[in-house]
Amino acid sequence: MNTPFELAFKYMPTPAFIIESSTGKLLSYNRNFEILFENFNTTPASNWQELCEDAASSEDWENLNNKIKSGSIERCESLIRVGDKLINMQLEMQHLGESVLVCIYNTDHMDLSAAENTLLKYALTESSAGLWIWETESDLVSCSKSIATLLGYPLEQTPRSTTEWHALVHPDDVKRLATVVNEHVALNQDYYEVEYRILTSDQRYLWVKERGRSYTKGPDGSIKKIIGFMVDISHQKALEEHLRNQATFDELTGLLTRGAALTHFKKQLGLAKRQYTPLTMAKINLDANERLSKLPMEARNIAIQTSARYIYKKIREADVLARVEPDKLLLLLPNTSVRDAKRLLNNMIDPTEEEKSALFEGNSDPMDFCVGIAAFPEDGETIEELALSANQAVENGQATSKQIVVN
Repeated sequence: MNTPFELAFKYMPTPAFIIESSTGKLLSYNRNFEILFENFNTTPASNWQELCEDAASSEDWENLNNKIKSGSIERCESLIRVGDKLINMQLEMQHLGESVLVCIYNTDHMDLSAAENTLLKYALTESSAGLWIWETESDLVSCSKSIATLLGYPLEQTPRSTTEWHALVHPDDVKRLATVVNEHVALNQDYYEVEYRILTSDQRYLWVKERGRSYTKGPDGSIKKIIGFMVDISHQKALEEHLRNQATFDELTGLLTRGAALTHFKKQLGLAKRQYTPLTMAKINLDANERLSKLPMEARNIAIQTSARYIYKKIREADVLARVEPDKLLLLLPNTSVRDAKRLLNNMIDPTEEEKSALFEGNSDPMDFCVGIAAFPEDGETIEELALSANQAVENGQATSKQIVVN
């Protein structure tokens, strides 16, 4: 050991000692480590096996040394013999080639002396991030003030154990959270990340993202402490939901989009094939007279929206209605014959006086509607074939000025 390093090591504020890599022999220790033992009227042991309660043989040091060298253990929590007492110490270990530098940053019988641990203590009380620390063996959870603020609970009512934490997690998310964390501990991983919903004090569920990291490990490599952050991602989830809805539902009319409707159409067609029941498809042109195309954009959108909502109110619960083009809808009528479909659609294009008034107010006129009907299996055995047949019927209706045409 050179002189500058020796002086720095001797007077560093953190208790520390140096072990020979190959043997586990204590080569040196600084003044603060010596004082820790003097407080108990004793002196440090001469090697790791005598110093550490968890070390039963020299092989234990050899295994630990290999883990430190490989980087799989940076912090180790172990019972250290101080005279006739066993004191739990958290050790930071750094491989220096032929030796290992060990710094003590917390024990059961001393204040938090290391800068890193002081920062952790400060973070738990003052951090603006949702910080927590979990001691795996005791199952003790310590939360920062920011978690209490995020969830709306007093600090003393924040979760103090895994059971209390899981009690706040949404029932649909508990298993996934537990699986991720348990795998992290069992497989001795470095990091994990998981998203879930957690209950706030006003009884609403908040979407959060949790990131955890192994903080201290035992001599055998098992995880002793995990430190993690919890952040609010509710706005991100709301955006994701909005984007999903945009992909599923047409923004103007609220009806299914073509892609989303296709799944429902194929399911109903499959049922019709298996159960030998009738099924019809109707293509509805909302602007057969090309009146809407001459309106300003805003007025045209209001008309399409009004017509779509009117038609939606007329269909049955099992029917599937989608907007497949700007002014065209596709309607699937399960378990419905052509005759029954015509009856339903005739009622649709012949509104009551009250319904007419509401339609006219929204720039819509049922006289603009033209409907083409196709039947399974006569006009097609796939959704694509039925849609093509229904579209052909609509074109025939426009050409002949008929509002309802069967292909």
